[in-house]
Amino acid sequence: MKDHHLKAWLALVETGSIRGAARHLHLSQAAVTKAVRELEQDLDASLIMRSSRGVTLTECGHQLTVRARLAHAQLALARQDIQQILGGKRSRVSAAVTPMVFLGVLPGVIERFGKSMPLAELTFEEGLMPHVLHALRDGTIDFAVAAPAEEEVSGEFDFEPLQTLETIVACRRGHPLEKATEWRQLLDCKWVMNLSPGSQHSNLLDYLRRTRQSLPTHIIRTNTFGVSWSLMTRTDALLVCPAGMLDAAPYGQQASRVPLLMALPPLKLGILKLRDAPLSLAAEKLAELFRQEISSNKHGVAPTYGKRTKATPRPQASSI
Repeated sequence: MKDHHLKAWLALVETGSIRGAARHLHLSQAAVTKAVRELEQDLDASLIMRSSRGVTLTECGHQLTVRARLAHAQLALARQDIQQILGGKRSRVSAAVTPMVFLGVLPGVIERFGKSMPLAELTFEEGLMPHVLHALRDGTIDFAVAAPAEEEVSGEFDFEPLQTLETIVACRRGHPLEKATEWRQLLDCKWVMNLSPGSQHSNLLDYLRRTRQSLPTHIIRTNTFGVSWSLMTRTDALLVCPAGMLDAAPYGQQASRVPLLMALPPLKLGILKLRDAPLSLAAEKLAELFRQEISSNKHGVAPTYGKRTKATPRPQASSI
């Protein structure tokens, strides 16, 4: 495979037709068709099915797309690194971060990164699973500062744990069950949860099943932090989140910790990246700044278990 093969293939996938790919690359349709045929010959596999509506990818074509995007992204990073070594300062870095990170250390990281690489282009996405895994696979993001489940960090991914986050049940100020201490008192409440595979809340439900605890009966599914937090603070819905959320302004003034006597499984926050895919110089610089900021425990990103807000003292937890 050569670079022009990958470019032709990715353009075909993005546009959905030979004509669209040719227009996008400013090539003839014959040139794009030739590149695709050479790919099929090289792989000894059919990659597309042609019809009057355009082209459809075969199973082999879909698999090639995943790897081709990653390979193309790695080549772009190589060019970027070489330009940087030779004196060029313009770089691009994309990362995914959890709400705890963008409410805590992210501003400090961006400020420090900007001083060392003022011309670099930064892109941040909300680091919810499984979007993070897909984005890492196709090279859309360089790395994530996230809290994945243990089963997700084996095989094709590397995970570098940085801190352990305590998890709690949060409710709006003045909630009728703001002083509840027993898990059974909360079961009939509405709960706001992201139940995507691999999400914190999906893992929590699995944990409750394994430990033979009763599950919430009324769950409102969401897929963004903003929607989840808004529903929790403006209704009687409950939300499981890292304890440090209540140390971040203005969120700590909007919610209270439900003083359960039952401990919830903690989260491990760290840097997640694709295995055997080295970070660019700029991405490694950004990752190192996250390591430093999180390890110094700034901005309440991962408070120690003894640190609590004044309104919600931490009760003595018991194991289940």
